[in-house]
Amino acid sequence: MHGRTLAATLLAALVAGTAAAADGPKLPEVAAFDKLVVDALREVHNRGADLYNTSRDFEGSYRMYQGGLVAVKPLLAHRPAAQKLIDEGVEAADKEPTPARRAFKLHETIEAVRKSIKDANEPSIKTIEPEPKPKEKAPEPRPKPIDPIVDPKPTEKPKDTEPKKTPEVKKTKEKEPEPKKGTGPSGTVTLKGKPVAAAEITLVTLGQGKPRVFTATVADGKYQFADAVPAGKYAVIVAGKGIPDKFQTTATTSLVMDVKAATGPFDFSLE
Repeated sequence: MHGRTLAATLLAALVAGTAAAADGPKLPEVAAFDKLVVDALREVHNRGADLYNTSRDFEGSYRMYQGGLVAVKPLLAHRPAAQKLIDEGVEAADKEPTPARRAFKLHETIEAVRKSIKDANEPSIKTIEPEPKPKEKAPEPRPKPIDPIVDPKPTEKPKDTEPKKTPEVKKTKEKEPEPKKGTGPSGTVTLKGKPVAAAEITLVTLGQGKPRVFTATVADGKYQFADAVPAGKYAVIVAGKGIPDKFQTTATTSLVMDVKAATGPFDFSLE
């Protein structure tokens, strides 16, 4: 619902701006129109970030971003590269397993589209052609040396020798590479002393201006982040069926992970 409402507002604002300019003697310049789109996408991004980071409404954040991108795409017919980024980003987000990952994927797509539009309006830099190198003269051919005169010698009959057999090299069966394990933090999550069957564990940076988010899946009480997590303190959120509400938002959770040189284990008991 958030995505549809903001998408409608965005379209209305951009169409109104174009109509207002059409009343005058000239249509709006492409750069001015592009700036409207870039600013509108920034507003969509910031509202979706509030839903994601503050309200922990991952589904709402995802729909906010999806609606804004779908609404803006038809207005970028003059920017096919930006339209392609939108199509690829929306398609990739649909394949993510959780609402949090889908929202984060579209957050990256919005930033990529805004950068693409900004770069398209930057003036191109003139290049300087290097000075051509002077052609080198081909070296004059040297005279062929005279073959020396050698006294003839009787030729010796070569001895019959059997060719040596090359020893057969036994092929050793190559071991199949072991599957690569995750390199990020790992540990266990229990609820009232029992392993949590299925949930999602999320890390949100603390004490930083722009929060960073990392997500992993909990299965049979165990979790493992696929990638390494930078050192620092993180608020820990555990979301899933049967998990108390106080552990599902950054505002109420009491769980903290302090990542230093080691990557685990980090065990959490939900009481």
